[in-house]
Amino acid sequence: MPGINMWAVFRAQLHASIYWYKNNKWLAVTMFFWPYLMILVLVGLGSIMGSFELYTERMNLSSPGFYLISASAIAMTSVGIIDGVAGFALYNRWLGTLNYIILSPIRESKLFIAAGLPDSLLSALVTIVAVMPAAIYVEGLLGSLKLLIILAFMLAGMIPLIGLSVLAASALLVVKEESNIINSIVPFILLVSGVFYPVTVLPRILQVVSLAVPTRYVVDAAKMVSTFSTPSGAALMLLLGMLALLGIIYNTIAGVAIMRAEKAVKMRGVD
Repeated sequence: MPGINMWAVFRAQLHASIYWYKNNKWLAVTMFFWPYLMILVLVGLGSIMGSFELYTERMNLSSPGFYLISASAIAMTSVGIIDGVAGFALYNRWLGTLNYIILSPIRESKLFIAAGLPDSLLSALVTIVAVMPAAIYVEGLLGSLKLLIILAFMLAGMIPLIGLSVLAASALLVVKEESNIINSIVPFILLVSGVFYPVTVLPRILQVVSLAVPTRYVVDAAKMVSTFSTPSGAALMLLLGMLALLGIIYNTIAGVAIMRAEKAVKMRGVD
């Protein structure tokens, strides 16, 4: 079937997502409220630590309001990326269409990325639009500019997260307990990223693991812009460099893993 490439799959999935939201308008509307629900969760966790003031001190924030806004956006976007890429394989497995997708004339790695990107990008953009009024209310025009910096880091963080999601999709192709994979990946990533509380309070082994989690560097950027009126450009570039390095590592590993998973599934079929 000639003409099928990543761009064709991306456009098809984008149209499907847009029409899905057009036919489920209430779901589309609620997406603008989800970040605020996440903010309530963060405030609740801060209260559990003793008081919101103590939470602010331990997180080393001078603008806790802006951090809560940006952290909720980061958390929602991270979930959206993993669900968009790895969830594509899962949902088609449930629908019974995964067999046909695997036999399509396009590499599975390219297919999962192209099919997962539309929902991932829509999730990031909708989340930023949703929290923009709150950012402007908290810090004025400066808050909107800071939020754009966070958006840039969120988009940069998508690159290694897509690699992780493709790895998860590879596992979905070869194991039967597929739902447990996604259900466990998302909370773990948020846990070791320092979204809810400082990474320093985690066990030493998890602190080490967090160095390999892309979302941590996006969270660090959010903390930086929440603490300083003018964050250090060199420090931000270092965080971007770490995201680029993780992107190379994860996407290289994911490319090998998905090819082996595809070969194995084509030999035995999808259960």
